[in-house]
Amino acid sequence: MAQVSKAAEQYGVTDAEVDRWRAGIQERPAWAQRAHVSGMLAQRLVMTALEHRQECDRADCRTCAGLREMLVIALAGVRTVVDDRLDELYRRPARWPWRRRSL
Repeated sequence: MAQVSKAAEQYGVTDAEVDRWRAGIQERPAWAQRAHVSGMLAQRLVMTALEHRQECDRADCRTCAGLREMLVIALAGVRTVVDDRLDELYRRPARWPWRRRSL
């Protein structure tokens, strides 16, 4: 928490901005809050990484290395969520007549 707060301070993040985002998040159930925040973070990460890559011309860039590592983590998370959801769907009993129960 302290590191996030310090970095936010250095980037000029205001309490009003944080409160505005929190208001939108808190209207959702807890699981949806986490999913929404994770999705927004991943989206912003991808946008930032793509923009930086277009602008960066250094062969050994620490920002590129950091963004790459974050993309590895984000992709691992996305793949895990998708795999878990597919596993959940295939473990359920068949709801449709054309689907076999042996799956």
